[in-house]
Amino acid sequence: MPNQHRSRQRYRSPLEIFTYSYFLADTPLLLTNHQLRSEYLSAIYHRTTFCFEWRRRSNFILRCLEKIPPEAKSQIRRLSWKDQSLHTGGESRTVKGWGEVMRHAAILFAGITLIILLKLAYNIYLHPLRKYPGPKLWAATRLAWTHSMQSGHYHLKLHELHTKYGPVVRIAPDELSYIQPQAWKDIYNNRNIPKNAIWAGQQEKEKPVSIVSGNEETHLRNRRALIGAFTEHAVNEHAGVLEDLVGLMITRFRERVEGGKGKAVVDLVDWTNFLTFDISGLLSYGETFSSVSDGRAHPWVEISCSFGKGIALMASINFFSPLDRVLKYAMPKAVMEKMQYHKELAHEKFEQRFEAEDGSRGKQDYVGSIMAYNAEKGEVKIPKDEIEANMALLIFAGSETTSTALAAIFSQLLRAPEALRKLQDEVRGAYKSEEEIKVANVGKLVYLDAVIHEGIRMGPPASIGLPRITFHEEVIAGQVVPRGTFVSVNQYPAYRSSANFTKPDTFVPERFLPETPFPSDTMEAYEPFLIGRHKCIGQRLAMTIMRLTLAKLVFAFDLKSTETLRDFGEQNTYIFWEKRPLKVELTQN
Repeated sequence: MPNQHRSRQRYRSPLEIFTYSYFLADTPLLLTNHQLRSEYLSAIYHRTTFCFEWRRRSNFILRCLEKIPPEAKSQIRRLSWKDQSLHTGGESRTVKGWGEVMRHAAILFAGITLIILLKLAYNIYLHPLRKYPGPKLWAATRLAWTHSMQSGHYHLKLHELHTKYGPVVRIAPDELSYIQPQAWKDIYNNRNIPKNAIWAGQQEKEKPVSIVSGNEETHLRNRRALIGAFTEHAVNEHAGVLEDLVGLMITRFRERVEGGKGKAVVDLVDWTNFLTFDISGLLSYGETFSSVSDGRAHPWVEISCSFGKGIALMASINFFSPLDRVLKYAMPKAVMEKMQYHKELAHEKFEQRFEAEDGSRGKQDYVGSIMAYNAEKGEVKIPKDEIEANMALLIFAGSETTSTALAAIFSQLLRAPEALRKLQDEVRGAYKSEEEIKVANVGKLVYLDAVIHEGIRMGPPASIGLPRITFHEEVIAGQVVPRGTFVSVNQYPAYRSSANFTKPDTFVPERFLPETPFPSDTMEAYEPFLIGRHKCIGQRLAMTIMRLTLAKLVFAFDLKSTETLRDFGEQNTYIFWEKRPLKVELTQN
């Protein structure tokens, strides 16, 4: 009879029977007359339990057997597996209880998975930014953006995406990247598109604010207090210390050349870091770090790149709220230790400088400028904790960006011998001695300025634009952008785009001269110091340091690279560049 039964009814595999019985809770098994022979049940059991590694997981089978009609249950015989008896008594209740936990866990996992899949689908096909071009993976989730940011190749990836998709690219579910000149004005001149709380200001409730505050009123108050240290008059006041420190570096180079029988090899990446950190230390805290004098890095100089990595890592973590509260504890211990060291040293240096404030320093350094501003207003506009926060910021912002610009300029000059020769001819033709090169007159060198700007174009210190966020629907570069969108102009892809510059990967300082060989270049795309109310406050000072350093160095020495140099852009960047050594052979002029 069993054979006749199976011949009349289509054969159903045990797996199919289990599928029906498990998901159709109120539906009897699809067998003729609701009959289920014990032999068939045994086959079901033995052909499926091999999938379960542990005995307790057999509760899945028990739940399936519970779907069997009452009249069939009497035919179920004892089942055994690996010589262990499985009864429908007390032990099965324990198994059943654990099975319920597993069942709910499976349902929860399935639910979460479904929600994630629906969110990904929404981001790709229904999101307000769905019409903007870009890779689907980046549009679906910010994980692709995060991976690229933490890899150090984010600037290169952006360049690749803009080359493929055009002047505006969707680089995250809620973020757009631009390289168009008009975007500079539409984003950074618009007060309705402020800084976002992910990159800046997210901890302002717990910590003192500074000039980089996302709050416009706070930013303006701090900017007004510090501007006195960055005016043309203030830069001229700084002239003496700037000339002394650059001159000291040239002296250290000359000592090495004389000790090396007319030649010496130095690492210009290290030495420009020494120089700019000493200048920044002097203007922030009233004393240098003695890096140029000693010819070695202060520990603070060594952590500068990690400082940028810390910012990039924290920004990435903050995008994944509320997981950010947990992920912050997973930050590398070494990074946390360096950040703590920075805080402690900054506090120590600031206390020493603040205690020395007696008005005699005037506006020559940053603390003096803020104290003079408070005195002028007749009240404490910038309290002590905010002054300290500003100093901790400026020590890096003022030094790392300038040293990076110098490294990029030297790197490109050494790869373009003709441009280096032209610069040497201009400088050596303008001065008869190194002592004649002063802050007051170095700004007259036209080709020198062109070299500086072309070097910055090739290796912008701020290669990654810190995004702003739209609070309302805005029009950027002629297209409507919905509220809640992160937007930015990223300098590296903008400056390396053939849509903006002719031969964008070639070092041609002449493009910045009045008689440019590339009149079709879109020079409005070049804004290394930003525009608008958050424009770099230290632009004059940075340009002065770069002019003075370049002019004195190329006047005193002939320069030659000791190894084949690659494009400066082929390095990692984490907000700040992770710069390779730049070994240069110096020969006395």
